[in-house]
Formats: sequence, structure tokens, C-alpha cells
Amino acid sequence: MGQIRFHQKNATHFVTNRCEHEMFLLLPHKTTNELILFWLAKAKTKFGDGIEIFGFVFLSNHFHILLRDTKGQLAKFMGYFQANLAKSVNSDIGRRGTFWAREYDDVIVDGEEEFWDRYAYVLCNPVKSGLVATPLQWGGVSSLSHTLENKPVQITGINKTLFNEARRFGRKADPKDFEETYEFKPTTPPAWKYWPHEKRKGALQGLVASACTKYRKDRLGKPALGMRKVMGQQPTDSPRNPASRPRFKFFCLDKERLKELKAAYRQFVGYYRECLGALFHNLNNPRRVAQIQWPEWGYPPTCHVPVGF
Repeated sequence: MGQIRFHQKNATHFVTNRCEHEMFLLLPHKTTNELILFWLAKAKTKFGDGIEIFGFVFLSNHFHILLRDTKGQLAKFMGYFQANLAKSVNSDIGRRGTFWAREYDDVIVDGEEEFWDRYAYVLCNPVKSGLVATPLQWGGVSSLSHTLENKPVQITGINKTLFNEARRFGRKADPKDFEETYEFKPTTPPAWKYWPHEKRKGALQGLVASACTKYRKDRLGKPALGMRKVMGQQPTDSPRNPASRPRFKFFCLDKERLKELKAAYRQFVGYYRECLGALFHNLNNPRRVAQIQWPEWGYPPTCHVPVGF
């Protein structure tokens, strides 16, 4: 059984995934960056009703998205985004095979201080990872510049499905006739919602500067790799010594509160497994299957919207 997702309504989610074998399949090139933004914006348009994206960053072999889901659409949103991005990038670099290492990690961020910690972590991740000296030097996809400039993400791409269909049997087709444009704007953190842009911009710059100072200090003065060396890598390269990263369900700095969250999750998992056992026991009895009361905030099998939404 994979990870049992616990998806509370209106919770803030820190979403992460890594490429297969930590390969640099998301290496920042013009086409790859455009594909990331295109499928992110299209997924937001198709399945993003109720999803508020506060920030995102895509490094060479993984990504982070900080968001809030108010209508239970996260599974559909992520499924559509990841599947189409993987297919498109693989096609572009002439590769086949598994793209993502596993299903995406979905960590619930509990608390105000915790929100700002993860928000800064996302925006400054290229610095924390030792790739560049400042976040704006990163040549890959990030929400930071869009937020600083108060501008939406706007991207145009080709609907390859319709385009290829039009070209069947040797017919001619103009790619421009199949262009689609999507856009969305990163959501302003709730605490800054009613601030004028210049005040938000100043606060964001201060948050980023403080986080980057800490991250550079944590690296004990080790210089950043730099974009020149980053771009000298190949998509199928991978780190020499990949770090082992344990999975966790909650991000909470209050130890007592974290204990409560873990206890609630254990209870949730126990009940979910009971329901799963009842499902397998009654597969040939549709009436009993329909009567199973799945726990709130969980995804019953084949269901893409959690109970309680």
C-alpha cells in the first residue's frame, strides 16, 4: 500500500516530488521551463478550482509547491500536471521510461510560523541547495519573480494531441492554429492579502534575504555551484551522493502539537485500513461496499476527492 493521504479541508500543503534516480530531467533549459509552466498553468485552469498556489520552484531533479486546497482538487491537479509534464519532457529529450521516483509527497503545514518557514524554503531553495548565490540567479522555474513584480504566470504552448491528430495521414497543419494560452497568479499569503504591492514586495525581499543568509551560513561558506556548471550537466546525470530523505506527514515546529497531529494521523490510518479490509471482504456485495463509512479527509480507493469536501 502506498502513502495514505490525510487531506484536511483548507490545510496548507507542501508538495514535493523527485525525478527517477534523482536524474536532472528538469534541468533548466528554455523548452523544459516552458513545458513546466505550460502544464502547471493548464492544470491550474482545468483542476485548480479552489487551489491557491503561494509559491513554487523547480530544480534540476525535484520541485516544491506550497499551496492551499479548499475544494479537494489536489489529487486531480497533481495527477494531470505530473503525467503530462513527464510525457512532454521525456518526448523533448528523447527519453522513455519512468519519470518520477514515486508518488508526490504531500506534507501538511500546521501553523503561521511554519507557513513562513516553508514559503521562504520554496523561494530560496536554489540557494539552500548550493546552486546559486541568490534566488533570482536561478535559471529554472520559480514563482519569486512573478510575486516580486506582481505579475501572473502567462504561457503559450501547443496542444500536441490536437496537432498530431490534424497531421494524421500526411495532412499539413500549422502549429500556430493549435496554440493555447493559460495564466494564473501566485496567491498572496493571507497575512499580506490587504497590503499594497510595495509593502508586500518589501516584506518578501526581507524574508528572502533573511532565509538566504541562514542557508549560506548553514553551508559554512561553501561557494555556490553557479548556473554555468548547472547548465553543463545533462538531463540523465544525477548527483554523485544522493541524500536520503525520510518522508513525513506534518511540518510543525511545536513538539506537543506535532505529537497531537501524529496521534490523529495514526488513528486515521487505523480506521482507513479497517475500511479497506471491509472493502476487500465485501467485493461481491455492492450494497455493503456502498455502506462503508470512509474516514473524513481520506481518499477511498479510485476516488480523487477526499471525504469531507
